[in-house]
Amino acid sequence: MRQLRGKIAALRGELESFSTGVVSRVKPLRTEAEALSGKLEAAIASVRPEVEAMSGELTKKIDSLDAELARLEP
Repeated sequence: MRQLRGKIAALRGELESFSTGVVSRVKPLRTEAEALSGKLEAAIASVRPEVEAMSGELTKKIDSLDAELARLEP
């Protein structure tokens, strides 16, 4: 019974040590990921107006071609 308690205490210590190590390694990674996602969001926001304008132009061209095609069909 003492050996079992000793083993459990040792495993508990290993788990706490592992947990502390993981947290100390994950926190900086999380911070970096959040910073990168912020940069990505800013980049997308800066490109969005240009993409929306191009999308509008393409939509007009497609609508025009659809109308022309409809006129050509019997």
